Amino acid sequence: MTKISLTPEELSDLIGLTYDSAFEDQQWSSLLRRICTMFPGVDATAYGYEGDTMLPEYASTVSGGLFTKRLDFGFKTLTNMSAAEAMHKTPNGFVTRTKLFFDLDEWLRSDVYQQVMKPAGFCHSLQMKIDHNGDRGALLGFGIPEDPVLEAKLHDPLFEVLELLAPHAVRAAQLARALSMAKKATEVFSGFLDGIILPMLVTDVSGRFLFGNAAGRRVLERGDPFSQTDYGRLKLLEPDDTRDLYHKLKDADRDLAQSGMRTETSDTPLMLAITPFRPSMREASAIDRHLLNEERLFAIFVGQSAADAVNSQLLEDVFDLTHREAEVCKLLLLGNNVVEIADTAKRSPKTVRNQIQVIYEKIGVSSNTGLMDALSVFRTVGTMFDDDSGGFALPKEK
Repeated sequence: MTKISLTPEELSDLIGLTYDSAFEDQQWSSLLRRICTMFPGVDATAYGYEGDTMLPEYASTVSGGLFTKRLDFGFKTLTNMSAAEAMHKTPNGFVTRTKLFFDLDEWLRSDVYQQVMKPAGFCHSLQMKIDHNGDRGALLGFGIPEDPVLEAKLHDPLFEVLELLAPHAVRAAQLARALSMAKKATEVFSGFLDGIILPMLVTDVSGRFLFGNAAGRRVLERGDPFSQTDYGRLKLLEPDDTRDLYHKLKDADRDLAQSGMRTETSDTPLMLAITPFRPSMREASAIDRHLLNEERLFAIFVGQSAADAVNSQLLEDVFDLTHREAEVCKLLLLGNNVVEIADTAKRSPKTVRNQIQVIYEKIGVSSNTGLMDALSVFRTVGTMFDDDSGGFALPKEK
């Protein structure tokens, strides 16, 4: 066995390449080429799997590709698990050695060995799991030459390098996906969000938070009514509301139809509109298209019913108002004049007038009428599910 020796500078450069490679058009190509240069005789490929089936590779260092069609794994591990079950249980970032994972005789009889590995001059391989979603996943595979001398020289040193890079590859893949999806979501919804500017949170069917617009992120950071579990799922203040949210996400997944619900906050109640969300995957990497193209995402829009007094926190999150500005705005909407607001808020009329001017500028209006029209945005969520679909109205507070 030959020991691998990397200087801190070489390791830093290799880790940097790992992150850069995740953002390439043909994801991971540069990293695969670099590793194969470091270990002559090794060839590498990035590929996916679905259940017990290997899918055609996305990138390869082999001219013409190592495998270009679907292929069943068709073998079990030493612990008698199917390949699909073993893949599912293997955590992201784990580096697997086929010579320690599978029975040799069964491995040599498998279609993977007979149709892919043997014709290319390989026996065993190392597999780095990058990501998974349900029964789908993506891996980086490295074929080790069948020659016993080369195998002994290359196998363990390559394993050591892959173990060093694996956590960075997982993080790089997550970063690349998050930025790609956020970019596409912004493009798809830019006109809609500019006009409606409601807080928006995007989740999967389990309620796991993926991304949101600026107002949505402010709502989440506030922790009222949304927060996140240790596993990244959204939860609401009341356990019953959280269960209702999860139930409605499952209904939306089944029926592909929007639904709504009312939820309590520390201020006045909010209305949530839950609707299927499917951004275009045209510009996503091939690996992400494989992992995510069949997964349904859901957008949760936050607003109010006309039956409820305006929520001050929603004013802050949507229009980036301060707490005091939101209080003044709420009193304006309730029909209070400057003197009444000054008396209620314990401020001078001059201070209130200045705050009203700032509110107008932030919301982009020049009068109370314009303010009322602008805040009808909150009503767009409530009207989806209220019986009364009339104009924006706020009840007088007692």
